[in-house]
Amino acid sequence: MRYVCLMCTVLFWHTASADKVTITTAPWQPYVSHEHAGSAVALLEQVFSQNNTEITWLRQNYDLAFQQISRKEKLASFPYFKTAERAKKVLYSAPIFQVTSHIYFNRQYSQQIEQAELSKYRIGKVAGYSYGENIDKLVEKAKIFNSEDAALQALLEGDIDYLPMTESVMNYILNNQFKQQKLLIKPLEDIRDTKSLHLIAADNKQGRALVKTLNELLEQVVDLKSFVLSPEQLTIEPDIAKLITSEGYPAILAQTDLTENAAFYTLAQGTKVLVIEWSDVLLKPSKSDRIYKNMMDVSKVVILNGPLVGKEVYVRNMHIELI
Repeated sequence: MRYVCLMCTVLFWHTASADKVTITTAPWQPYVSHEHAGSAVALLEQVFSQNNTEITWLRQNYDLAFQQISRKEKLASFPYFKTAERAKKVLYSAPIFQVTSHIYFNRQYSQQIEQAELSKYRIGKVAGYSYGENIDKLVEKAKIFNSEDAALQALLEGDIDYLPMTESVMNYILNNQFKQQKLLIKPLEDIRDTKSLHLIAADNKQGRALVKTLNELLEQVVDLKSFVLSPEQLTIEPDIAKLITSEGYPAILAQTDLTENAAFYTLAQGTKVLVIEWSDVLLKPSKSDRIYKNMMDVSKVVILNGPLVGKEVYVRNMHIELI
């Protein structure tokens, strides 16, 4: 995030009408989109809708926004992490929403490590961004990238070992731009930082009035669950497969269970299934290169088409072809 702000900066200007403000912002998915939408944008609009304040969204550079707020050249900006350093220069509203940041690694090249070991590895971060004070201390000497996309690309290509990023932002980018590689990216389990985001305002009469009004509006919705932003989730693609015949086995047999009393179905070649439980021999390494037993073992599937759609059965691994 730009310095201690999110990738979205919002400025409030006075207008002739008390129920209308102009806000500048910049894209930071999923919180702010290129079309001036996004979850953080919508949340702030709803908060101010309580006193019929209408927001017009414009863009402004993040660094410039904070500079102008601290110089009292602009009224307010949104949203920012609250830090002791910045609180000396601007006013902060009450918390508006929270985000969690992690340090991520590419399990193709790196592994789970302890926090104390981080300094031994190549760490990246996005220029001017903050991930919360705790994580910022760990990445002070990180390699700098101009954008999240460039930093994540470096992680995927093995040019860096670890990368801090806000969870929802990472999940959004993986879901939308790196679908084929998203299962490679994992967060370190013992390093995270959850912080609240705030509106900041100029430390003057107008700024104090704006923060007071916003805090009162926030207090009125504090118990409404619809005003809590849900984090972007990483979507995991299901293991969809089609069933194929195998040499020496021209028919595809499916069994109802793993007992001696199991019944068998004959399935058409090309039947689509969802694999819901892979057999142990495919999940664990073997000390033998004799794969006949592995192919003859069974995995549990749900049939997705044909006359037996919806039925859960077991089929031999040799008949499963992922698509």
